[in-house]
Amino acid sequence: MYNCYLTCPRGLEQQAQIDLKSYISNSSIGKGGIEFNTDQTGLYNVNLHSRIGMHLLVKIFEINVKDTEEAYTQIYGFNWHEIINPKQTFIIKLKGQSDNFNNNNYLTLKIKDAIVDQIKKKRFSRPSIDKKNPNIILNVFISNDRLTIYLDSSGLSLHKRGYRNKIHKAMLNESLAAGLIMLSNWNQKDPFYDLMCGSGTIPIEAALIAHKIAPGLLRENFAFMQWDDFDEKLFIKLKKKAEKKISINPNIKIYGFDRVFTNIAISLSSIKSVGYDRLVNFKKQDISKFTPINNYGVIIMNPPYGERLDESDAVLQQLYGLIGDTLKQKCVGFEGYIFTSNLEMAKFIGLKSKQRIVLKNGKLDCRLLHYPIKSGEFD
Repeated sequence: MYNCYLTCPRGLEQQAQIDLKSYISNSSIGKGGIEFNTDQTGLYNVNLHSRIGMHLLVKIFEINVKDTEEAYTQIYGFNWHEIINPKQTFIIKLKGQSDNFNNNNYLTLKIKDAIVDQIKKKRFSRPSIDKKNPNIILNVFISNDRLTIYLDSSGLSLHKRGYRNKIHKAMLNESLAAGLIMLSNWNQKDPFYDLMCGSGTIPIEAALIAHKIAPGLLRENFAFMQWDDFDEKLFIKLKKKAEKKISINPNIKIYGFDRVFTNIAISLSSIKSVGYDRLVNFKKQDISKFTPINNYGVIIMNPPYGERLDESDAVLQQLYGLIGDTLKQKCVGFEGYIFTSNLEMAKFIGLKSKQRIVLKNGKLDCRLLHYPIKSGEFD
């Protein structure tokens, strides 16, 4: 059995737990993730199916240490030669702070020395560090005098699905986008709109959810494939099972609009790269020109916050006011959701939110604001 911790964007822990209820049991919610025990099948399935998770970490051990030398001694005592063979490369990623350690770089070096020295003693050869493309990824978390070491089974963060082939300077994390969609309680049947789709992350994630496409199917590699106990036959079996669950329904209408042509080009390129371009209707269109094709559905928008793009307050006020006017005048019967960190600008939407869900977008404190649009309510 593996003792696992699945990291996820802050605020989405419970949703990550709900998302994986078919693949894991008896999980508990932590800070920035969920903890659970699972077997090899569960480990592979979580990496394949988790829409909100970022890194699936497997705990190796945790120790209490007073200083760097004690850390070396205790880490050296572990059977690293059973996890890392001398022909493999590895990397150590250290997070956290403690008064017991004045220099995290020095601590990382001592942890590396302890691992390498133990393996060399047992195998008469040593593995090397590779910071770019390691076979084994070790995550070390420090809290006070406690040091916990995990194996990263995912490698590249799970939010990197494999469809993103161009970078947008304010693009939304795919795991966060999937979480926003799940929080909206969209029934995966009603029309779905993003009127300011940027690089298309929200509509693409909506398509993956609605058509039951496991996000891990779009990736070629996971870190666990480099582990000595990797069961290729089992993994192929689980992938085939996931592929059989895909259910393409042409009646599900998903729309992505943006006023910038380059954004629409990036969106189209991304979804075409994985062969699902027919599942989302992308179109260059300013929000001021929007007219819904249906008289009901879900709208999710992630407008600029003024953090990474250089919009002035006046421009942002006008934009958020336009969002409110569009919802009130054209979207009666819809469920509207606005995701933003700029709560001052959100006031210019001019609508009373039914719900304000606290989330993080990286280091930014954000809210998912829910506006049910009903006739006459905001006159």
